[in-house]
Amino acid sequence: MAMVVPLCRPSLYRQELAFKSFQADYKDSFQRPRPLIFASATEPKWKQKLAAADEHQERTRQATAQASWLSPFWSFGGSLHLYCAQEEYRRKQDALRRQQSQGVGEIPSLNDLEYYSYLTEEGLITDCTRPDAKASVYAIFDQNKTLCYIGVSRQVYQSMRLHFARRPLECYYVKVHHVTRPSRALLESTREKWVSENGSIPAGNDNGEVQNIWENALDCTPLMTEEEKILHEDAATGPPKAKVLKNVARRIEKDLEALFKQRNCSDKLRFDPKLKDKCLLDLKTV
Repeated sequence: MAMVVPLCRPSLYRQELAFKSFQADYKDSFQRPRPLIFASATEPKWKQKLAAADEHQERTRQATAQASWLSPFWSFGGSLHLYCAQEEYRRKQDALRRQQSQGVGEIPSLNDLEYYSYLTEEGLITDCTRPDAKASVYAIFDQNKTLCYIGVSRQVYQSMRLHFARRPLECYYVKVHHVTRPSRALLESTREKWVSENGSIPAGNDNGEVQNIWENALDCTPLMTEEEKILHEDAATGPPKAKVLKNVARRIEKDLEALFKQRNCSDKLRFDPKLKDKCLLDLKTV
């Protein structure tokens, strides 16, 4: 019985041979570049042009082959450059943290700071700002000089206005520490040290409902009377409900204004009218 030997298709076999030849030429081109053929000056112009074109083509082929073989090394070099850049960034960040940690030791004691009256004799909110300060850590005390809240602000005067409008009966005195080169580590360490000196966490820093009142717009919804709740439920969606909420905010606004007069505050504390439709009260920024 005759043995049948499978034969490759002539076209595929030629393509395979051509591909292997190309691989061999491609691999050897980096180490053994083909010689360049230069045309003699005595030959005709057309032969010189053809030789120049062949020379340019061969140089391009050799340069491409060299670039392809060197690409892994270039890739390694790019990765090495990225690694060095990352290491330099980490080194700078570590140096910055060390510098910040060194500044933490300059935190003043809360007991050594001077009390400032929250309101001046004219009834204005005391301006505790300092031109060179980039941030401030401040502590607010009530009438009995009990610590009520510790805050951090880049605009301490504006923050004091907001706190007074929200908690007028607890803003009697303030202590301020200004920082010319603020860092998160320094500001947080100052607040933690003051809390430790106080012996307990102030009510305004409880991370709960009281702190929310100190730091955010006053939500008047929980202060609605039963009659106002019924009116709000019966009102149609849209402007009618917004009108009910605005009236609730206006009622609470009058109560706060009465407390301002009780404190003999003559400062202009104007609530933002756009927030009243949402039953919120907060001062317009200065």
